[in-house]
Amino acid sequence: MDKLLELPVIIFVSYLVLLAAGIQEGRYVKHGAHYYHHISNEIVNKTIETEDGDVFHCIDINLQPALSHPLLKGHMIQMAPTSYPLELKIKSSSDTTAKEAHLPTIACPKGTIPLLQNSKADLKTQLSFDPIGNARHHGGERAGCTTYDEIYGTQVAINVYEPKVRGQNDLSASWALMVWPNYRGDNFARFHIYWQVNTGNMPCFDHMCPGFVQVSKSVGIGGRIQPVSTYNGDQYEITVTISKDPKTGNWWLAYGRDKKPVGYWPPSIFTYMNEKAKACYWGGQVHGPTVQLHLPEMGSGHGAASGPGKAAYVRNIKVINKDSQYSIPGTHNTFSGTTRPFCYDAGDIRFNDDGARLFYGGPGNCTK
Repeated sequence: MDKLLELPVIIFVSYLVLLAAGIQEGRYVKHGAHYYHHISNEIVNKTIETEDGDVFHCIDINLQPALSHPLLKGHMIQMAPTSYPLELKIKSSSDTTAKEAHLPTIACPKGTIPLLQNSKADLKTQLSFDPIGNARHHGGERAGCTTYDEIYGTQVAINVYEPKVRGQNDLSASWALMVWPNYRGDNFARFHIYWQVNTGNMPCFDHMCPGFVQVSKSVGIGGRIQPVSTYNGDQYEITVTISKDPKTGNWWLAYGRDKKPVGYWPPSIFTYMNEKAKACYWGGQVHGPTVQLHLPEMGSGHGAASGPGKAAYVRNIKVINKDSQYSIPGTHNTFSGTTRPFCYDAGDIRFNDDGARLFYGGPGNCTK
């Protein structure tokens, strides 16, 4: 049976995931996680503390954890995509007034990248989290939409909220953005990356496993996203793009409306993702050991029917085809749904020239 890989960008307030098959050699992940926690002071070029108290270490780009992966020995870092997907040649019909949310800018020197200082608790927490596969089987619930196709990337604008989460080990996510009290000891919406080795075995966050090659000297993965949206008030969003480089095969992650390259997953670490993805999911998820006892809020904490300014959304959803062109998901192979209709819902998918759009979420705290 093929192994599954979901390659989401975690804004854990909305959630975007690429589905494909397999990642190479899961046994190396644990080693990589320990490597991260024992970064020697000798390789730290500079240490920066943000206003939120996060500590980032600037280390030589050639000494980053990704390059400890046995399949990346001698890997030559690609500093930028060889090309970018071709935009849709249409006049935007977007009527959104949402503003762009941001990560803190980490001023690392040229030739270095920022790594968020993690604790042993972070490692223990990440190894207990498995959002991949059957959400309910792993104590979680989802509400969102999925498209099935030959996919070479995706782009989405994700509405940023900070849903209330009761259990310290529980989370409410939007894949690219996550509110998870026990992971960093706060209830902030943070920008994470996530991928998984094997089916349900090794979850990988940020740089805690080798594999993701970062090139940005200013984007701090794991950092807080600000400002966040308020119910019936100002709305903020973050744009996330994953695209396959047509020449190198690297899967690039870009952040923001201006698509700043953050880094990439080399195709050599995947068994099937070196070709294409088979599906993509956007929406929300709650997960954790006590989720079913105290179901937390998802998105804004209000259902899809609340509408603009009140319900969380994912919008401008596009997929990238084999010709490296953006396209709008098909109406025939894109579906919305929820695993817990009485707690969370996913509205009807709206298709327009800017892409697909979906409202989702709910208050949780239900018994049905």
